[in-house]
Amino acid sequence: MTLFGVTSIITFFTSIGFGLIVFSGNRESKLNRSWLALSIFIAFWSIFLYGGVSANTEKSSMFWLYCLDFTAIFIPVLYLNFIFEFLKIKNNILKYGSFLFAILLSVFSFTSYFKIGVIRVFDLYWVNPGKYYFVFPTFFIIIIAISLVYLIRAYINSKDITYRGQIRNQILAGLIGFSGGITNFFPQLFDIYPFGNYFIILYVFFVSYAVLKYKFFDTKVISTQLFSGAISLIFLFNLLKPADSTTDWFIDFGIFVMIIVFVILLNRSMYKEIEAKKEIEKLAEDLKYANEQLQKMDKQKSEFINLASHQLRGPVASLKGYSSMILEGSYGKISKKVEDVVNRISQSSNALALIIDDFLNLSRIERGKIEFSFAEGNVEDVVKSSFEELKPKADEKKLEMTFDVKKGNYVTIMDAEKIRQIVSNLIDNSIKYTPKGSINIKLSESVGKILITVSDTGIGIPKDGIDKLFKKFSRLPNANEENIQGTGLGLYLAKEVMNAHEGRVWVESEGQDKGSMFFVELKAMERRKAPRNTSTEKAEKNLPEAKKFVEEI
Repeated sequence: MTLFGVTSIITFFTSIGFGLIVFSGNRESKLNRSWLALSIFIAFWSIFLYGGVSANTEKSSMFWLYCLDFTAIFIPVLYLNFIFEFLKIKNNILKYGSFLFAILLSVFSFTSYFKIGVIRVFDLYWVNPGKYYFVFPTFFIIIIAISLVYLIRAYINSKDITYRGQIRNQILAGLIGFSGGITNFFPQLFDIYPFGNYFIILYVFFVSYAVLKYKFFDTKVISTQLFSGAISLIFLFNLLKPADSTTDWFIDFGIFVMIIVFVILLNRSMYKEIEAKKEIEKLAEDLKYANEQLQKMDKQKSEFINLASHQLRGPVASLKGYSSMILEGSYGKISKKVEDVVNRISQSSNALALIIDDFLNLSRIERGKIEFSFAEGNVEDVVKSSFEELKPKADEKKLEMTFDVKKGNYVTIMDAEKIRQIVSNLIDNSIKYTPKGSINIKLSESVGKILITVSDTGIGIPKDGIDKLFKKFSRLPNANEENIQGTGLGLYLAKEVMNAHEGRVWVESEGQDKGSMFFVELKAMERRKAPRNTSTEKAEKNLPEAKKFVEEI
């Protein structure tokens, strides 16, 4: 067998194999189907070429060359169709017009106007061209040239790197493969050896490269099946070659069967893996969509909370204000019974005001629109205000609540209202979660740090619950058992506010039913040194002389 024959057989197997592999990867794809059609025609053109040039008689050669020309006429048209599918171009006039012309030309190829017979050139049989044989190579070159022009134009206009890589490899494949194929017209027209026939294999190589590098088709399927197909072909050829003995043939046959089983199992596992991957990708897409919807709903929730909180704030402020005025006697003396009722209204409105403030601050933090009014202020005044506001609530539960202040510097830069909210929330929590016993609020200052401590003898905190306390909407099981009211936002907001103050808030507890201690730490302002009065300094200097003068008198 000559090198020319070997390359023709290799082209047949690679083209038909590659076309079927691509098609099996996605049978619904028009691109894959168009590639399969082109691959089949290239494969049979190659095998017919082998049959024609290597035939032993002119008659058998003539049969093969009739088949060769019939398939070769449709190759440029199918290539144009493949390029149109690849580039997503719709040009029905050119597409169907070229198909119609190819059909007419294929019929014409069986007449003597197309070929007279066969001639022997370079020890191979070739077509003896008729009067109008030149129409075929002209049509072939024009259609291929049009296809390449479309590819080049798409390459120039595209900005996508991957897509440009696909197009570039198609251009290279077309130029090398089809320019090599055109040289098969040379022996009968110009008496030149068809050296370019070997380049057709490069066409398959370049398209394969486009597949593997730029994911032109389903690369996982193709790479696996190319590998398994190549192994199968190697062992098939090994089986078909003459064996030295029957025993050797059966050994080769056994090896071939084992390879086929291996290939089947390999492909089955590959398909399972791909199906699993597709399922994961689908789940990922669903998760992405669900996440987008959740973000949208979360934004709507924040907007609703912000709007609702603003609408509720006014009526609650009125409740607080009027109940306070009634208790102070602004509307005259009231009975003990009415006073108790108004006290309950005042306490409930204070609690509701704290909840509304929590939701408003949460909404602002989530939207990144929380504002702070930092100014110089005294922490002692803020803590005292919260203590006095919530003392009646503690008295009602018969809890002993004390406020101890150690001597120190409690002046700092802060948003007084937000610090008051934190302290009020901590005290309110201690009242709610202390069934009996006492609550102590302590204020101290040391080494430039102001420390607010709220300790109680309440239900305490389990060791594994401390880390969860400062998370959004977090409530521990023992807290829910003791008091079902609460948003689970207070400590989360306290942490965010203290971060903005460059301070910190934390909790300590020895465990359930052993009470808890909450701490808030702020930076104290440095004390300003009062400027000394120069006249006072003079008087102090002259004091001994004045004393002496008085004694002398």
